[in-house]
Amino acid sequence: MIRLQKEDKKFFQENTGPAYLIMPFVLYNLSPEDRAILTQGSPDVVAKQVLSVDWKDKWTPMQPFLLK
Repeated sequence: MIRLQKEDKKFFQENTGPAYLIMPFVLYNLSPEDRAILTQGSPDVVAKQVLSVDWKDKWTPMQPFLLK
């Protein structure tokens, strides 16, 4: 599982746009259970800051894709 997480992280870093758009967007669209798995090993503050209201202003172009 750890190996897959590292490979996933590497793939995202190499194939996605600006981190301030992608990672918050990915975490926001996960269920709380899946979000906990994805952020496992990260400090709690990471998920809390990434999902804060401050980020949502930058998501305006992605609004049609938000699941919540």
